[in-house]
Amino acid sequence: MARILVQLKLRLLLGALRATNATRVSFIVSSTVALMVAIGTFVGLAALRHNGGAVDLTAVIYTVFALGWLILPLVTFGLDATLDPATLALYPLRTRPLVIGLLAASATGAWPLANLIGELGITVGLAHGALAVLIAVIAALLQVAFCLTLARLVTTALAGLMRSRRGRDLAALAIIPIFVLYEVFAQVLPRAIGHHELTAASFAEVDSWLRWLPPGLAAHAVQDASTGHAGTAVLRLLLVAASIVALGWLWARALSHALVTADSSTQTASVKGGALPLGRSGGLTGTVAARSLAYQRRDPISMIYWGLTVVIMVVVSLSALRGNHPETGVLLCAGFGGAFTGLLRGDLFGMAGPAFYLDALVLSDRRALRSWFAGQNAAVAVIAIPLVLVVPLVVAIISGHPVNGLLAMALGLAATGAGLGVGDFFSSTLPYPAEQRAGSPIPRQVNGFAMQAVGARFGGLIATAILVIPVIVAIGATGSVADAVRIPALIAGGAIYGALLACAGIALGAGLAQGKVPELFQLAARSKL
Repeated sequence: MARILVQLKLRLLLGALRATNATRVSFIVSSTVALMVAIGTFVGLAALRHNGGAVDLTAVIYTVFALGWLILPLVTFGLDATLDPATLALYPLRTRPLVIGLLAASATGAWPLANLIGELGITVGLAHGALAVLIAVIAALLQVAFCLTLARLVTTALAGLMRSRRGRDLAALAIIPIFVLYEVFAQVLPRAIGHHELTAASFAEVDSWLRWLPPGLAAHAVQDASTGHAGTAVLRLLLVAASIVALGWLWARALSHALVTADSSTQTASVKGGALPLGRSGGLTGTVAARSLAYQRRDPISMIYWGLTVVIMVVVSLSALRGNHPETGVLLCAGFGGAFTGLLRGDLFGMAGPAFYLDALVLSDRRALRSWFAGQNAAVAVIAIPLVLVVPLVVAIISGHPVNGLLAMALGLAATGAGLGVGDFFSSTLPYPAEQRAGSPIPRQVNGFAMQAVGARFGGLIATAILVIPVIVAIGATGSVADAVRIPALIAGGAIYGALLACAGIALGAGLAQGKVPELFQLAARSKL
C-alpha cells in the first residue's frame, strides 16, 4: 500500500511538469522556495553554534515549522489528493495500511524534504559530540514525523467541513495569521534585531513553556545529549515518539470514521426570504448598500481584506511608535487604513463577476451609476470608518499618547473618503477581470491584465497620499492651538473633506462608466470567482 501511494504521489508531482504552463511554473516556484527554505533554515540553525540561547531559538523555530504544517494544509486543502479521504472512500482498504501509506505519500515531495534538511541544521548548531549528533538526527526525523502526522490528523478530521462552504470560509480566514507572521518576520523582527532590542536571550521566557511541547522536547533532547545527560535526552525523544503515536492513533480513528460517513457538504441549505433592509426606502442606492453590506459580513474575501487592513495598520505604526515621534506612527496607522480601504476595492466591476449582469440591466444612465457607486461606498464606509477611528485610538492609548489618536481620526476620515473616491475612479478607468485559483483564498487578476492591476493599486496609493496632504498640513499647522478647539475642528474638517472626495470619486466613476456598461459587463463576465 505504501509503495503504491508513494508511486502515485511521484506520478502526480512529475505530471505537474507536463501539465499547463501555469501548473509547471507553480511547481517550479514551489520547489525553488522549498530549496531556499531548506538552505536558509539549515544555515540559520547551524549559525547558532556557541550561542547561549541556541536551544531557545531552536525550540521556537521547530514550533513555527509545526504551526506551518498545521495551518497551510487547511489553506491549500484539495490541491493534494492525499489530503482528502473522500477520494479513497470507495476502495476496500483497511485503515492501518492506509494510514502508513498516506503518511509515506505525505512525506514524499519537495516540502517534507526541505523540512528535514533545514531541521538537520541542529547537528551543527546545537549538537556537541558524536552521541549528540546521533540524537540530533533522530530528533529531526521525529520532528518531521510529528509535523506530518499533525497535519494529516487535522485535515482528515476537518475534511468534511473543508468541503463545505463554511470550511472554505475558515480556510480563507487562515490567511490572516499567516500574513501576520509574514509581517512580523519581514518588518518587526529585522528592525528589533537592528536596534538590539531582540536577542537570543529574549526567547528564554517563550522557551519556558515551548520546551514541554513536542518540538521543544526534540530541541532540548539535543541540548541534554550535548551536556552529557543522555538519559534525559532519550526520555525526551520517547515523549516525542509517544505524542506521534497518539496523534497517529487519533488520525486512524478520524480516517476510519471519514471512510464510512456520508458526505454532507453538498446538502442544500435553507434560504431565508424577505426584503433587504433599505431596499424599499433607499431606492437603488439603498438596495446596493444593503446587498453589499451583506456580502461584507458573509464573503470570506471581504473578511480577509478587512483583517489584512487591520494588520497593516498596526504593523506600519510599530516602528514609528518606538521612535522620537510617536504621533507619526498613529497617523500612519490611520492613513494606511483609509488608503487600503480603496486599494482593496479598486476593481468593483471585476470583483462583481458574471453576476454584474443583473446590475447592468438597470445602470442605464449616469444617475443610476452614481447610485450604484454610492451604495457600494456606503456599505464599505460602515465598516471602514469605525476601523480608522478605533484602531489608531487604541494604538495611541497603548503608546501613552491618546491625543494622537484623536488627531489621527481626522486623517483617517479624510483618507477613507479619498480611498473610496479613488477606488471608484480606478474601477472605471482600469477595470480588470479577477479569478480565484485553487489553494489561494485571495483573488488576483486574470492573465493579461497585470498592468491594469498594478496601475490601479499603486495609482490608488499615490493618489490617496496626495489627496490627504491638506489634512496633514492642517494637523501640523495647528499645533499651537488648544486641543479643545483644534481636535473637534480637525475631525469635522477631515470628515467633510473625506465626504467631498468620496462624492467626487462617485461622480468621476459614474461619468467614466457611462456608455461603457456593456463593455464592463463583458469584462466582469470573464471573472472566475
